[in-house]
Amino acid sequence: MEYVCHSGGCPGSDMMWENEGYQYGIKTVAYSFHNHSHKSKNPKVLTFDELKEGYEAAKIADKALKRGFDRIFYPYVKNLLGRNWFQVKNSDAVFAIGTFLNSKHKIVNGGTGWAVQMAVDNKKEVFFFDQDANCWNKYNYDLGQFEVIDYIPKLTQNFAGIGTREISVDGENAIREILKYNMGLGTA
Repeated sequence: MEYVCHSGGCPGSDMMWENEGYQYGIKTVAYSFHNHSHKSKNPKVLTFDELKEGYEAAKIADKALKRGFDRIFYPYVKNLLGRNWFQVKNSDAVFAIGTFLNSKHKIVNGGTGWAVQMAVDNKKEVFFFDQDANCWNKYNYDLGQFEVIDYIPKLTQNFAGIGTREISVDGENAIREILKYNMGLGTA
């Protein structure tokens, strides 16, 4: 199977997904925009009209997140959130690295939380590696929150490999482990 990782090319988790995936022949599409600083060798520069589509997805996500998308004045930050939509839109499932906002396990921190919420809003399969607890979680739509899982998730052919810039050693190892397992080189 030929895998494609949809990501953002930013330092931390995004580049870990891209660099580690490269070793297994996984192609990465790193969504970007004019004047976006990123490290990917595989940028897909979005147009202003595409970013506007992303803003609409961010506005919907903000209903659950309550972070005030309409109060974000910096175009660069809005563009980061808009490009997150294309990571989600073009993937079958989302695999994210980061931390939870609180102990309720409903909302993920930071920019990653926006993409995760967009995926939830669109009923995509969402897997989240919690760096604080060092474990994978899967979003349970019946309960409206994440639940800890005791297995390594199976990647989809088109997946979003995303996460925090502040990736920990455990987060890095989670990416290595999921890729190794899904390429048939490891055990669950």
